Amino acid sequence: MDSFIAQYEKQIIGHLTGFDRLVLRGTLRALAIKSGMMSFLWNTGVQLKDCGKMFLDKSKQLKEASCAQAHRENRPVIYLPSPKTNKEQEALKIVQHDGIRNGLICVLTAVEACQTYEIFRNREQKKTRTPAADKKVLVSVSLLDR
Repeated sequence: MDSFIAQYEKQIIGHLTGFDRLVLRGTLRALAIKSGMMSFLWNTGVQLKDCGKMFLDKSKQLKEASCAQAHRENRPVIYLPSPKTNKEQEALKIVQHDGIRNGLICVLTAVEACQTYEIFRNREQKKTRTPAADKKVLVSVSLLDR
C-alpha cells in the first residue's frame, strides 16, 4: 500500500487503514436523485439528449482504467455471471492458487442491480421525462496489502 500511496501521493487527500480489510460502498448522492442529476448536467453543460453517450463513455473509461493495472501486472480480469458469487472467496482462491503475498489480486466484473435514469421524449408536449430505471453494472478491484 505504501508504494501505491507514494505513486499517487499528489492525487490522494487521505487514506483509511483497517485491521483486516476495508469494504467501501457508496453512492454519489447528488446524482442518485433526479434534481441532483439535472443539476449536474446543467453545471457540466451536457444536454439531456447527450447524457447517455457521456455516461457510457465515462463508464467505459472507468472500467478500462480499473482493468489496465491488472493487465500491466498480468493479473486476471474475471467476469462473474452471478451477483450472488462471493467476490471475497473468488479473490482468496486466486491468492492461494497464485501465492500472492501483496498487491493486486484481480479485477472482478459482475452484473449487479443499480438505479439509473431513462429519458423519454414526448414530441407532442415537447417535454422530456426521466424516470428512474433499474440497470446493472459493477467493477470490483481486489487488493491484498500486508
